[in-house]
Amino acid sequence: MAQALEEVYSLLIPFAGGKLILPRLSVAEVMGYTRPRQIKGAPQWLLGLISWQGQEIPLVSFEGLCNRKIPERANRTRIAIMFTIGGQLDPPVFAMMTQGYPYLVRINATVLSVDPDTAYGEDVPVLNRVRMANERPVIPDLESIETKLLEAMPHRRSSA
Repeated sequence: MAQALEEVYSLLIPFAGGKLILPRLSVAEVMGYTRPRQIKGAPQWLLGLISWQGQEIPLVSFEGLCNRKIPERANRTRIAIMFTIGGQLDPPVFAMMTQGYPYLVRINATVLSVDPDTAYGEDVPVLNRVRMANERPVIPDLESIETKLLEAMPHRRSSA
């Protein structure tokens, strides 16, 4: 019989106005800021393309995806490389600008609960806000972000 998962190693990823929480396995790498190559006609939240492992991948602003002001680059700005859920992008990753260093936390049912006070509307890529000790991070909807990227960059669709 399979044993229930008791803890999940997760990353808290700072953005302007809060933190994201994601399972550690959904983040491929965290790297220093790299200036993106602009994409003509791209939506404001799509900051451009960056080079990662010899490929160009899209860089997004979570704040921009949430219809909020996109923060300026700062000394602590980093880029988190995220795996896609649907595998429809080629390559199946995208980059997200962070406003600080992501840090590792261990999550279990005793420290995590759903926060009913969600300050995000229907059209933003947020699954839910949670309560965790003194933090109130949001769970991003990676599938929705992937869909938005496919709409903005149809040539990036996977052939699989």
